Amino acid sequence: MDSNLVTAGAAALGSLMGASASILTTWMTQRTQSVRSQTETRLRERASLYGEFITEASRLTVEALSHSLEKPDTFVKLYGFLGRIRLVAANAVLAAAEACVHEIADLYAKPNMTIEQIRMAFEQEHLDPIKEFSSACRAELLEISGGF
Repeated sequence: MDSNLVTAGAAALGSLMGASASILTTWMTQRTQSVRSQTETRLRERASLYGEFITEASRLTVEALSHSLEKPDTFVKLYGFLGRIRLVAANAVLAAAEACVHEIADLYAKPNMTIEQIRMAFEQEHLDPIKEFSSACRAELLEISGGF
């Protein structure tokens, strides 16, 4: 065989291998960035949803302490958030959200509290329907974020 032909073939194969490696590296980098971007988007969306739920649950908790339930549609917004949580959340977060809603509903059924009773309940940590939910959310968001 002609040595020039062998040299040309080796050069062509070397160029082909170099180009393939470059293309593969670029594809892997793009894929990793895409997955990371999707994860960050999911993380932001869940954090926003959980924050909205916490805000509404907080409002209803404080209202339930000093008011009886006059209109059942008071829970519409909170149940809407709960439904959205069912679509995306892990079982632990969903269970904590459902427990939070039940606890708030139970608060409406209890007699109204005075300001002093409310203060004492918060001080003794007997009254925090959102605590377990927020802890479960934090754990889930940390798990999703992984190494970010």
